[in-house]
Amino acid sequence: MKRLPAGAVPVLAVLFGLPTVLLPGSVTAQVTYPIGFGLLVVLAWLGVRGRTGRARTAHALMAGALTVWLGGDLLYALLVWHFGELGDVSAADVLWVLGYPLLAAGMVLLVRLRAPGRLREAALDVLAMATVVAALFWQFMVAPEVTGNTMSVAVLFTTFYPFGDVLLFAAGALVVLSPGERTGSIRYLIAALALTFAGDVTISVATLVFPEFDTSQLDSLLLLGNGLIAAALWHRDADEHAGAPKADTQRLHPARVVFLGVSLLALPAINDVRISDQVIQRLTMLSAMVMLTVIVLIRFTLVVREQEQVRAALAHRATHDQLTGLVNRQELHVRLTAALRQRAGAGPVVHFLDLNGFKPVNDRYGHAAGDFVLIEVARRLRATVRDTDTVARLGGDEFVVVSAAVDDVAAVTERLRNAVAAPLHHDGHDLRIGVSVGHASAADLEHPTSDTLLAAADATMYREKGATYAPDATIGMSRTY
Repeated sequence: MKRLPAGAVPVLAVLFGLPTVLLPGSVTAQVTYPIGFGLLVVLAWLGVRGRTGRARTAHALMAGALTVWLGGDLLYALLVWHFGELGDVSAADVLWVLGYPLLAAGMVLLVRLRAPGRLREAALDVLAMATVVAALFWQFMVAPEVTGNTMSVAVLFTTFYPFGDVLLFAAGALVVLSPGERTGSIRYLIAALALTFAGDVTISVATLVFPEFDTSQLDSLLLLGNGLIAAALWHRDADEHAGAPKADTQRLHPARVVFLGVSLLALPAINDVRISDQVIQRLTMLSAMVMLTVIVLIRFTLVVREQEQVRAALAHRATHDQLTGLVNRQELHVRLTAALRQRAGAGPVVHFLDLNGFKPVNDRYGHAAGDFVLIEVARRLRATVRDTDTVARLGGDEFVVVSAAVDDVAAVTERLRNAVAAPLHHDGHDLRIGVSVGHASAADLEHPTSDTLLAAADATMYREKGATYAPDATIGMSRTY
């Protein structure tokens, strides 16, 4: 049997919602709306059943939101049929309100699966925008209803719905601003949240501005929003975002800057043209501005620290070997030149080390074993010398240690040789590595430079290697440092 395409699901929502627009309050509208909604819920749960992996829970929460909203509609119709005209609130409101946190929780969980560990910046931006939206809703929708009224269940539910919309706004903004690929399922969810949010706000505003307007005609917008959610859960690629996140660029989208700019300007503008001088509303706006300021400061601090870390990492990469973390050739020359300019007495002293038997290890056990040897040798050299000494890797299996004047160069040479030659254990194998060590002191040269000092240490190292190991035809003495 051919699978129903995801694009057909919102079309079904439109068809079943048309009677609420064309024939509001009619028996046809009262019958087709719950039937269409029920069909969407069934499709949503069928989509959840076909999911695999960690996304199943997130999708179940979203399907659960549709289910409780449908339950609220059916309960409301049953109460009206049994009791007639109802008051401002009923038991159905409990189910309607419950759907908001369920849907938002499902969206947040889904975003965490798409971009694990990469949501800090997006979460702060969303929190800033949600603070502004919540302040707007309080100022223009909640406060006028609450002010002057005795607190009651009806008044409480009046506040729940706008802040449920704030949850939807935050969830949608988090999806938009978070890193990750925009699959077809994600696009349906973004459209669903935008339409549901717009429909709720339109109904709330229409109720306040046009009390005689039959808002049931706008229920078709909500049904279409529910259809888009069901389409997202029914979509074939709905579980693709649960795997490893794909590489994506962390570019700052222009819309993000616009939204944050509007957020920063909105609260002061509202405060200047506030519609009421009541203390509670003024305190609410002040609290919102303080919270927004704190969020922006945290965001700014994180950006500055991230930039500092990036600059430090780039500076370290430019002066250090990526594999071992030791000073690289360029930085070695800089430090050695500085040491020569500031030298006192016989220093500095250069020890030139070349590993013996490294190539056979690399050839027999692979490059991973070779990398292990280089990293371990680097660690041992750092542990053997003083903190003020410089340990560098010139490349391949050549290392250099630069120290100030020492009383017993031979003793230092022997410590370095013993440190490197100690047995290495990797992946169940005992690796044997030898080392040839040469040294040279600035006091032994007439006009020492970094190049001549390294060349002199290299020459003594090769004399030792030639006396101990078979000569290598590729060895030459004309290398440039």
